Amino acid sequence: MANYPSVRQLVIDAYANEGEVPSYEKLTKLVLENFPSSKWQRSHYDWYKSQILRGKIEVPGMFHELDLEDEAYESIIEHAIEASLSVEKDLHSYLATHVRQIEEGLSVVEDGIEYSTKAGRIDILAKDTAGRLVVIELKAGKASDATLGQLLGYVGCVSEVEAQKNVRGILVAADFDKRVIYAARCLSNISLVKYQVTFKFNEVQ
Repeated sequence: MANYPSVRQLVIDAYANEGEVPSYEKLTKLVLENFPSSKWQRSHYDWYKSQILRGKIEVPGMFHELDLEDEAYESIIEHAIEASLSVEKDLHSYLATHVRQIEEGLSVVEDGIEYSTKAGRIDILAKDTAGRLVVIELKAGKASDATLGQLLGYVGCVSEVEAQKNVRGILVAADFDKRVIYAARCLSNISLVKYQVTFKFNEVQ
């Protein structure tokens, strides 16, 4: 395993070694292998891709694939990333105090928000009515199999540290890849919960 000083340098090296844009799956695997506590997700991949192709981040020997005057593409990417991160932050803040919206009877354990483990930071660590620990991972937008793998890593880590064999996991997202749905059906301790954003309007004056 290479010793990278930062995720940024890892991404640059991966691009340089490939000679082209690496796939999301390949780059995600590299990031999580070298930085297991990273909150890496699709929006970060899109951001780095945009910045490198636009020449904002230099990669040795790589030519820019986009017209440098094409501001529309970069604007679309940046707005999509900002929206995704904003929704995820708002979702995290809301569920931290309304965890029973996910499942009746859940309660956040002490210091259970952004709970730190050897496998990374868990969004929410809770307990159910039976006293079992529940690892909750939040994803703005669609959850991929990489997100499910991240959740399973957290569940395994908590099971080992807390010496509990019945730790559960809940993945909360707006939607799920087909592979995530199929995989979850084979995992008795994993649940998928879909959220839906609604708007409430209040007259100011």
